Amino acid sequence: MTVQPRQNNLEVRWIRFRVLLVATGLLFGFLLLIGRSFQVQFFQWEGWASVANKQIRRDFHIEARRGEIYDRNGQELAISIELESLAANPRAIKDPEGAAKKLAAVVEIPATRLGKKLRQHRAFVWLKHYLTPRQADAVRALGLEGIHFVKENRRYYPNVELAGHLLGFVGRDHIGLEGLEVAQDLLLGGESGTHPGAKDARGQIIYTHGLPAAPDPQAYSLRLTLDKRIQYIAERELQKTVTDYGAKGGMIVVTEPKSGEILAMAVFPSFNPNSFSSYGPAVWRNRAVTDAFEPGSTFKIFLMAAALEEALVHPDDLFYCENGKYKVVNHTIHDLKKFGWLSLAQILRFSSNIGAAKVSEKLGPSRFYHYIRGFGFGAPTELGLPGETAGLVRPPDKWTPVDLAAASFGQSLSVSATQLAMALGAVANGGLLMQPLLIKEVLDAQGRVVRRNNSRVVRRVISATTAERLKDLLADVLTPGGTGARAALAQYQAAGKTGTAQKSNHKSGGYEDDSYTASFVGFAPVADPKILVVVVINEPQKGYYGGVVAAPAFRRIAQQTLHALQVPPEKTQNKGKNVATLDSIGSPSQSPVTLQPVAYGQRQSNQPTVMPDLTGLSLRAALDRLQNFTGSLDIHGSGRVVGQNPEPGRNLSTISSCSLILAAD
Repeated sequence: MTVQPRQNNLEVRWIRFRVLLVATGLLFGFLLLIGRSFQVQFFQWEGWASVANKQIRRDFHIEARRGEIYDRNGQELAISIELESLAANPRAIKDPEGAAKKLAAVVEIPATRLGKKLRQHRAFVWLKHYLTPRQADAVRALGLEGIHFVKENRRYYPNVELAGHLLGFVGRDHIGLEGLEVAQDLLLGGESGTHPGAKDARGQIIYTHGLPAAPDPQAYSLRLTLDKRIQYIAERELQKTVTDYGAKGGMIVVTEPKSGEILAMAVFPSFNPNSFSSYGPAVWRNRAVTDAFEPGSTFKIFLMAAALEEALVHPDDLFYCENGKYKVVNHTIHDLKKFGWLSLAQILRFSSNIGAAKVSEKLGPSRFYHYIRGFGFGAPTELGLPGETAGLVRPPDKWTPVDLAAASFGQSLSVSATQLAMALGAVANGGLLMQPLLIKEVLDAQGRVVRRNNSRVVRRVISATTAERLKDLLADVLTPGGTGARAALAQYQAAGKTGTAQKSNHKSGGYEDDSYTASFVGFAPVADPKILVVVVINEPQKGYYGGVVAAPAFRRIAQQTLHALQVPPEKTQNKGKNVATLDSIGSPSQSPVTLQPVAYGQRQSNQPTVMPDLTGLSLRAALDRLQNFTGSLDIHGSGRVVGQNPEPGRNLSTISSCSLILAAD
């Protein structure tokens, strides 16, 4: 009877021990928890608060609106517009397949692709960037749950292809990738801001400090020296020339020689920067800056400038041109015609390679090289566009007699179209090499000028006296019988030089037999040059001489540009120089032909009536000039005349129809 109570006693003790053990463990754990809590709350609270903030709080990136790009007259060339993009919260969409089918018809994305996005277990997915206003309205009308709109800025080029190579473009991240957009990305992109906020457990944004106001824009805008009207003229005439002659491509640079300002820079084939990804990198390249080519006979300008400046020759000095063949060491130089004795003026006028070679022999390699570098060749112009080439000019100690002769007529060295424009500008403006100027002003967000770039003289290359002599010689090139006769203007005296250069074969080291670069460089009016135009056509197939292919393009561009700039026609025709009808230009003779300006509506009964130059006139003034025309007349557009067909100079009695293209000022 004594065993039972004893066993019960042991069991009770064991139960008590276990309870005590558990209670002690719980108490110890509770004390540890209290201690840890005390440690976290009083000693480690800053660190853990920082971790919590990192998990839920965000400084949300607010992108600054990219700066605008304007032409010299304030016309928009590149702007940023706010568009709506489409996003979704897949977690809030109950029927992904149905929503995908409805959206696909509106946003023009396959339903299978949209359905895949809408089935994701995420709180946010992009569906389509940059909806059109019509697409955005159509999506709203669907009333789909879980579909959201997000405001985004998109770079837009309102003139489509106009100046596309110069402007460049930006990527989806709004960072410049080509042209001015990348060269001036720091100014145009500005400084983006941030706004404090948080994210909840579902990833939804909570603005803890209120909704963000519009960001304080730090981006700057640019006003260029470019003239939208002249850019349009240059691009249109370049495309026409390349197409008419079946050329591979071409480039045109138009400048103001006194200031060095770039008025136009055209490259063809062109591209649309709004959809740049549809083209390849080869098309994006601004070849007027990046590509070097052998300038051909246009380089004789700088040879003559050096020889005249050094007083080694006089315009009337005679050089024997060997009847078309001249051997230098083991190389024979040819002229297009068998010339005998030619003066310095005639060497330029008829573009004699042999005459140029003999002038270079008097000058010598060292002095010639000095002037070549003085005119800016062999070094970048520092225009401020990406990928600019320095060209290629070897040092004179590596020249052979053949190299010297070849350089005299623009072979064995290479230049860019921009270099050529600035070098000729030094002749047109009286001897000063100017720094090319493209960005006229930098503007802040309120349109205030924060920086103005002024014209800068790099150096004096030749004296004003030499420049004036050379201008007269170059004006003579455009008279009937000269190689540049097709570049002559009816109402202004122009000056310039043709160029025809065989393209080098990089594999064989020689020159291609049927591959040429045709060019013309010139300026007008000669007495007070307002514009300078460089035309370079790459590999024309239907004719290849610069005087045939490029000179007419110069004439059309110069005529229209001078009208656009409202440069008054010269009252006198400068003693008959440089003025000829197109008929006489087509078959040049040795005697100059003078075309006197005729007042609007005035008839000359004793002379045939020819198609007048209507460029720049209002429609009323153009119709007044066409009162002798009895054929059909087609008028396209409104404003002032920017194009006409047929071109000036045709006899009105032989024309059955005329087409005028007008555009707003």
